[in-house]
Amino acid sequence: MGKARPLTAPSTKTIALAALVIIILLIPVRGDAAPLLRLGDYGDSVAQLQELLVNAGFDPGPVDGIFGPRTQAATMSFQRSAGLVVDGIAGPVTWGALERLSGVSRGAGPLRGRTIVIDPGHGGPEPGAISYWGDKEKDFTLGIATKVRRYLEDQGAIVVMTRYGDYSPGSDWSPRPDELLARVSIANSRGVDLFLSIHINAYPKDPGVSGVMGFYRAGSWESQQLARTLAACVSDSTGLRYIDTQQGPYYVLNNTYMPAALMEIGFMTNWNDVSLLRQNWFQEAVARGLARGVREFLNR
Repeated sequence: MGKARPLTAPSTKTIALAALVIIILLIPVRGDAAPLLRLGDYGDSVAQLQELLVNAGFDPGPVDGIFGPRTQAATMSFQRSAGLVVDGIAGPVTWGALERLSGVSRGAGPLRGRTIVIDPGHGGPEPGAISYWGDKEKDFTLGIATKVRRYLEDQGAIVVMTRYGDYSPGSDWSPRPDELLARVSIANSRGVDLFLSIHINAYPKDPGVSGVMGFYRAGSWESQQLARTLAACVSDSTGLRYIDTQQGPYYVLNNTYMPAALMEIGFMTNWNDVSLLRQNWFQEAVARGLARGVREFLNR
């Protein structure tokens, strides 16, 4: 055994570096769909935020891409008027609220002027179904939803997501609502053409069950057609079996006012489905199918 080295106290620099690492690890990751902006930031994303604030009727000062005190004050004023947490930080919820208010469309195409809400199931402390191998439904639904958003925006749609990262919808609101109510409120807060909720199924009684299912609001012929179109398109784009579409006793379907469908893409209890869902190319295939279904339904 070698001679022990004498213990020395860590330097101030070492302590500071360790503290910084801990802080970074504790910051919730909310995805790259909505940048997190605050006082002192600068760049194109800040300029886009300033334009949204101007369109919403709040004065951020010159649209110069600099997040200064006037932009911070305008952000706080908007947050206060929208019932959000007033912290002057433009996070995913603030971005989503501004986009809904301003009607932002990122391109031209067959869906230009259409507003679509994408609802990635679960999130935050609610993981959804957990596979036998440790996969969480909330991770798959967010990955797919983010890709669907990109496909729809490329076709000119205005897309709002009920969550942009791993958190519960409404967790940034004040007062904080139930997460299901938050999802519905986001959809009902303006004229939305379509609501799409994305989930992954589970059936522990038979791990061999695999495929796509769609659910719709009872009494809504349009929602039924939407669910059927989406399920058929996903089955076609992925090769998953189209099981069926059914009336769904789900809060997000029965309390939204527009055509709404809840899609179950594969099964968390099926090894093959989970193996596919882990792969980016398969999530892209799912997203292409959902985007195609949305387009076919809206342009029918």
